[in-house]
Amino acid sequence: MTSLEADLEALLGRDSVTPADGRAGPTPAPTARPRSAEALAEVLALANSRRLAVLVRGGGTKWGWGRAPGRCDLVVETTALNRLLEHEPGDLTCVAEAGLTLGELQRLVASAPGHHQRLMLDPPQGGDATLGGVVATAASGPLRARYGTPRDLLLGARFALADGTLARTGGKVVKNVAGYDLGKLLTGSQGTLAVIVEVALRLHPVPPASCWVVAERLDPQTAQAALAALRRAPAVLSMAELLWPEGRLLARLDGAPSACEQQAEIVRALVPGGRLAGERETDELVRMIERRPWDGEGPVLGISVPVNRIGELLALAAVGGPVAHLSLRGTVGAGEARLQAGADPAQFAARVADLGGFVSWHRGGDRDSPPLQPLDPVAARLALSVKRALDPHSTLAPGRGPV
Repeated sequence: MTSLEADLEALLGRDSVTPADGRAGPTPAPTARPRSAEALAEVLALANSRRLAVLVRGGGTKWGWGRAPGRCDLVVETTALNRLLEHEPGDLTCVAEAGLTLGELQRLVASAPGHHQRLMLDPPQGGDATLGGVVATAASGPLRARYGTPRDLLLGARFALADGTLARTGGKVVKNVAGYDLGKLLTGSQGTLAVIVEVALRLHPVPPASCWVVAERLDPQTAQAALAALRRAPAVLSMAELLWPEGRLLARLDGAPSACEQQAEIVRALVPGGRLAGERETDELVRMIERRPWDGEGPVLGISVPVNRIGELLALAAVGGPVAHLSLRGTVGAGEARLQAGADPAQFAARVADLGGFVSWHRGGDRDSPPLQPLDPVAARLALSVKRALDPHSTLAPGRGPV
């Protein structure tokens, strides 16, 4: 047993520490599983005092997102912080510890008597993802077309800085303007600035009905025009998912049954070849969306482009090109692309950048490779100044961020 493992056991107990034997994950570093925010802060203070490099892990579903860190001496796992602390159905809010999984949160808030609510986030591998991990990676799925991303649904957070300081940002209500909104800064920071230990989130009622409109074998120009029409349509889409290179558009509308049907007819008329999907087909469509683009080999990249350049992106994802599968939120221009085996991610990223877009690693990043799209000098200086202010010794995930 190393001195670090002995000190961790003294702080947390033997059953909360896994030695550095390779079983803790993709790194041989020891793993600490604190059972309280205060204990987690003590672990960070210990690591910071010894100038150790710390990685934070929740459910491990986004472990490969972003660049691989330059080194790792300790893994801090949040899965023991797994309580739903508050649920205010009348306010449509909840407060939960960061290690609670998204699937368990959905079960708990849905079980409140007289209410049928959920957190409207559907990130990849979402059921097993922890809330802290979802926020730290800014992970979202097709529902962001209507409900936004973790950045939009996060009301407040409690977090631990690298030196062990515990702090809060935001609050527990939707209308809150007190203080600096550090929650926006932590969202998507991938554990490089602080460790999220608690989150306050906005909930929504579960809609009573859903209608789907499906169009197939679209070409890039037709898809671009259809999406432009949908953005102007008198209909509220919960998702408008493009699956390429098949040329498939899946639009979903939620609400009261009569309203769903009326809006679905509006959408169907705007999409060439659009048709209403039956209940059995919609179940398969949901499974298809959940699987793609993760159900094959090859690097997966997060991707975003301006909505007026989506047609050009779809042309890049044509059959025979570098993209094996593209899943894109058509009304916002963001999604994921799985590349063909042998395709050059850097070359693809450069072509997306020419469209005014951005690409990031979601699977397959290499610590020895440069960032797919380095920050411009001004943004890099700002990012570095924030990192130095919150984590001056680069304790948290060194090398994982953009600077």
